[in-house]
Amino acid sequence: MQEYSHADQEGTRETVDRFEELVQLNQESYFDVFQIESIFDYYHQKSMLDKAELAIEMGLKQHPDSTCLKLKLSTLYLELDKDDEAIEILEYLKQVESNNPEVFLNLGIIQTRFGEKPKALKNFQIALKHCTKEDLADYVFEISFNLNQEGYYVEAKNLIKYYKQKFSKNENILFELAYAYDKLNDIDHGIDIYNKLLDLNPYLENAWYNLGILYNKQENYTDAIEAYNITIAIAPNLSEAYFNKANSLAQTGDYIEAINAYAEYLSHSHPNSISYFYMGDCWENLGNYNLATQFYKAAVDLDPEHIESLRSLGRTSYRVQDYETSIYAFDKAVSIDPKSAELWRALGKSYKKVKKPAEAKRCLKRALINQHQDTKNWIEMYQFLEENESDFNAIPFLELLLSKDQSNGALHYLAAIIYNKFNKQKESLNHLIIARQLLPEDLELVLNKYPALVSMPEIAEYINSQL
Repeated sequence: MQEYSHADQEGTRETVDRFEELVQLNQESYFDVFQIESIFDYYHQKSMLDKAELAIEMGLKQHPDSTCLKLKLSTLYLELDKDDEAIEILEYLKQVESNNPEVFLNLGIIQTRFGEKPKALKNFQIALKHCTKEDLADYVFEISFNLNQEGYYVEAKNLIKYYKQKFSKNENILFELAYAYDKLNDIDHGIDIYNKLLDLNPYLENAWYNLGILYNKQENYTDAIEAYNITIAIAPNLSEAYFNKANSLAQTGDYIEAINAYAEYLSHSHPNSISYFYMGDCWENLGNYNLATQFYKAAVDLDPEHIESLRSLGRTSYRVQDYETSIYAFDKAVSIDPKSAELWRALGKSYKKVKKPAEAKRCLKRALINQHQDTKNWIEMYQFLEENESDFNAIPFLELLLSKDQSNGALHYLAAIIYNKFNKQKESLNHLIIARQLLPEDLELVLNKYPALVSMPEIAEYINSQL
C-alpha cells in the first residue's frame, strides 16, 4: 500500500523537473523529505520504478534517519521482488514505528511469499488493528489480494467474510472474495458474489467474464455463453471472451457457432495452435475430416510438439486416406510419447496402408510391449499376421500365448475370436466368458469388430443372459 503526499501538482512538477535536470548532469542538490516523497510518488504512480529508486536513494543520503523514506524504499523493494532487502528495513522500522500499519502490512506480504503463514497473519492482524477507519477497506483489500496471490484462499475468504458487512459494496473486496471461492471450488458461492457485484455495477466486464468461467465449471454452458456475450458487448476487444464462448459452444454441440467464435477470437489475437486445434475438433465432430485435417495441420505448423494436434492430425488424415501425413503425425507423436500403445498401434495401421509390413509389425509390437493387456492391440496384431504372413497358424500362435499368460483378458478375447473362426464354438464361448470376467468393458468392442460371434447360438444366449 502506498500513501501519496499531498503536494500540489504544479509544485511537484517543478521539483521533479529540477531532480531530472540534476540526474542528467550527474549532480546532486538538497531536497527536503517532503520533496523527495513527492518525487518518489510521482514516479511511483507512473510505474517509473528506476527513477523512483534514484529519488529515494538520493533522499536517504541527505536524510539517513527518515523513517518515512525508508518505508517508501521497503515498498519499492517489495514491488521489485527484493524481499530480503525490504525485510531488513521493515524489521528495523517495526522497532521505531510500532504503530505504523504499513510496516506490518509489508512484513506480512513478504512473509506470505516466504510461506511463513502464521507470521504473516499475525502481522496482518497488527496492521488492521492500527490502520484508520478510513483506510480499513484498503487494508482488507491489500491483505486479501496478497493472500489469494500466494494461495491462502481460505484465509482470504475468512478475512473478507469477517468484514463483509462493512464493505458489502466494495467492488475490489468482493472480487477477491469471489476469486477465493473460485479457487476453493466453491462455485455456487462464487457465482453468488459475482451476481452481487453485477447488481452494484452491471457494466463490470471482468465480473461477467469470471461468471462465465464459473458457469463453465458447473457445466452450465448456456448461462456461460450468455455471460460471455454480455462481456463482449461491454468489452468487444476482450479476446479471451470469444475464446471461452467458443469453448462453451463446442460443449453444447453448436460447432459452427463455435468455429465462428474461434475465428473472431483469432481476429482479436495472434494465430495460436490451440485455437486451430479446437477448430479442427469442431470440424471433425461435424464429420468434415478434410477441413479438420487442414486445421490440425495449421495447429502442428505453429506448435510441432503439441501431441493432441499430432494425434488428431494422424487420425483425420487416416480417415481421408492421406496415409503419408498420418504416418508423419503419428511418428512425431510417438517420439514425444513413446509409452503410448494407442499411438504405436495407429502408426502401425498407417504403415499397413502404405504396404510397409516390416514397419507396421515393428509398431504393433511396440504397442503390445507398452500395453500387453489391450484387446485392440492383440486384435490388430492378429489381423496383421493373418494378412501378411503366409505361414501364420493362428491356433498354435494362440496356445503359445495362453501358455505364458492365462490372466490376460485381451488374450481370452482373441481366443474367442480365433476359435470362432475355426468353428470351435465350445472353446470360443469358454474364453469369451473368461475374457468378460477379466475385461468386461471390452466385450462391446469385440462384438462390434467380430459380429459373427453373436451368430453362434451359445454365445448369443450367454450375451443375452448378461444384459
